[in-house]
Parts: sequence; C-alpha cells; structure tokens
Amino acid sequence: MPSTWRYAGAPRPFSGLVAHFGSVTQLLIWVNVLVFLAQLLCGTLGWDWFEALFALQAGGIRRGWLWQPLSYMFLHGGLWHLLINLLVLWFFGREVELFLGTKQFTRLYLLGGLAGGLLWLAFNWDSPHPVVGASAAVLACVIAFATMFPEREVTLLLFFIIPLTMKAKYLALIAVAFDAVPLLEGASSHVAHLAHLGGAALGWIFVRALGYGKPLRWPWRFRRLWRASQPRARTPEEFMREEIDPILDKISRHGIQSLTPRERKILESARDLLHKQQR
Repeated sequence: MPSTWRYAGAPRPFSGLVAHFGSVTQLLIWVNVLVFLAQLLCGTLGWDWFEALFALQAGGIRRGWLWQPLSYMFLHGGLWHLLINLLVLWFFGREVELFLGTKQFTRLYLLGGLAGGLLWLAFNWDSPHPVVGASAAVLACVIAFATMFPEREVTLLLFFIIPLTMKAKYLALIAVAFDAVPLLEGASSHVAHLAHLGGAALGWIFVRALGYGKPLRWPWRFRRLWRASQPRARTPEEFMREEIDPILDKISRHGIQSLTPRERKILESARDLLHKQQR
C-alpha cells in the first residue's frame, strides 16, 4: 500500500490522480502512452495539426505556441522511442520519487524536459525540424538517481538480452558521453543530443540544490531564494522515522518474509544511504 507522505504538498486534484495510479512515475507512463495513442490516431486520420501544435519547433514558438517546450516531452517518434524512455523511467523514476516525494519529483521531471527543450531551441532557432520525446526528462531522473546513489549497482539488459552491471555513477557518465561525443565530433543526427544534455544538467543541479551529494557553492543570495521557494528535502533521520521504522516493526511482528517487494526495496535504499553517509 503506498505511503501517505508521497502525496503531501501536491494540489488536491493532482494528489487524487497520483493516489489512483500509485505514483507520479506510473501516472507519467500512462500519460505518455495515451498521448502516443493519440499521435497514432491522428497520423492514421492524416491530421498533421496534432504534432504541429505540440512538438517543439522554432516555427511554432515564433507563432506564439509557447506550450511546446513542455508538450513536446509527451510525444514520441515511434514505438521503440516510447518503450525505451518508459522502461528507463520505470526503473529509475520510482526510487527517485520515493526519496524526493511527489512534488519535487514532478518538478524534476518537468523541469528536466523543459531545460532540454530550451537548450535545443537556443541552438536550433533556424531549424525546420521538430523535436519530440521524454528523453531529456527521463535523463534528468537517471542523473538524479546517480547523484543520490553513485555507488548503487544497477543491471541493464544490453540489446534487451545481455545483462550488464555497473555502478550508477558510471552509467551516468556513459549516458552523458553518449550525447556529448556526437556533438563534439559535429556528427549529423536526428537525435536531439543537446536536449538530452540539458535534461542531464538539470537533474544534477536539481538534486544538488536540494542537498543531495556535495552542496553547490552558489552565491548566497541566489541560494537563499532557491531554498525559500523549494519544499525542504527529507533528512535521512526523517526518512528512517517515516519509512524504515514501520517496516522494522512489521518484521518484528510477522517476520521478514511478510515484506512486500516495495518494502524490501526501501530497506535496500536505506542501507545504501547509510553506507554513503558513513564514507
């Protein structure tokens, strides 16, 4: 059963949606799927206006369609584009949401996509090509995860077949290099590498500003304004009290075999967090 803390601070209608779907991560997955189905339907009917209105392109911004830097992240260029983004969001988004909470995770995701879109737009103002996809927002979640849990080992399926295990910090470096190298080489590609890097940078800055990892050395006035505008991140002590203590009580009453997969995941995350603090 989902914990009540994760919906705290969210607007009431949004909180109800999150409670219905179980998490913001699951809600985002459903929204992306539904928008993709709408894309397919409009494409089948020959309605070009849908992507023209909601994909990100400089021409649309010049027409005053200022919603595009947000709407583009819910459209996708094909089924594989959608599936890869949603799989990565599912694997990393759930745990980032668990630690940041609903409100902050939603901000991370949307700001990651927005930062990626604006960065791409700044360098492609004359481009006639549109950009779609959640990759920048999803990469913000991946980098946030790696920043909070750099030593956590994650296993990926290379080509969906070969298991590959590495630490989260190395995965983050590979993900950034995958987008940075083609840009440095000047390679022509339909992949919006700049958007991905914008999302990655936002993910790193966002969780650092919340106090995870080493604090950023920003000018004191800007940092004070940022802190004042953001809900405070939970301290490790609060996390232990709100999440771990009830699980330990359950173990003492019913045994460790009574834990759900989610509760076991929380214990694993708490162990990694404590290990990181003790280093």
